[in-house]
Amino acid sequence: MEIQMFGPALRRTRPFLRVNSLWLVLVLTLPAAPAVFASDLDSFNPATTDPSKFRIAVRHSERLAVPQGGARVKILMTDRQTGQVLREKEVLLKKAVQPNRLESVLSERRTDEQVSVYRIPEQEVAELRALQAKYLSLPQTRKDNMAGSLTIDVAGCKLDPEDNGRMLISTYLKTSEFQDYVPLEMDFDLRNVPDTGKTGRRDPVQPCQAMN
Repeated sequence: MEIQMFGPALRRTRPFLRVNSLWLVLVLTLPAAPAVFASDLDSFNPATTDPSKFRIAVRHSERLAVPQGGARVKILMTDRQTGQVLREKEVLLKKAVQPNRLESVLSERRTDEQVSVYRIPEQEVAELRALQAKYLSLPQTRKDNMAGSLTIDVAGCKLDPEDNGRMLISTYLKTSEFQDYVPLEMDFDLRNVPDTGKTGRRDPVQPCQAMN
């Protein structure tokens, strides 16, 4: 999921797929864009959200696992005119031990599915808050010349190397702006990778032991 930063604006989601992982892209439109694209995500502002309350919930088949380091967030800030990278940071999300407010996610869970929740590690929260404060302190003219994105990448691997069934995964976002988890993408098949013709058709979902 890629969220263009910063400031409130209208947003849309669309899924992309890299091998092994669901890459959801959340596109910000300009404030003057038609309201038809408005959604529950409109209240999310990466510049002011509380990083300590940032959560990603992943609902997936019990035949799938999210490997260690498989859930991550990448922040990229660039100069709008030149495309020069001003700041780039990747954060490996940590599995939450006692997640709450999962009622809406659990209500959609099938009998053969499980739900995992990931959060920003405590040691990264202070650095992200400093990044937010630095951005907010900039003159408006400087902000207008900056573009940014927040990408959420969730990887999946199959527990049984011989498993050739569908590999469905759903993702949800919860931040300090939301009372509940907001769905980002529902029942996306990790096997839905187009055949490029370069390497031939192969299973894009790797066995978990191959990723260790």
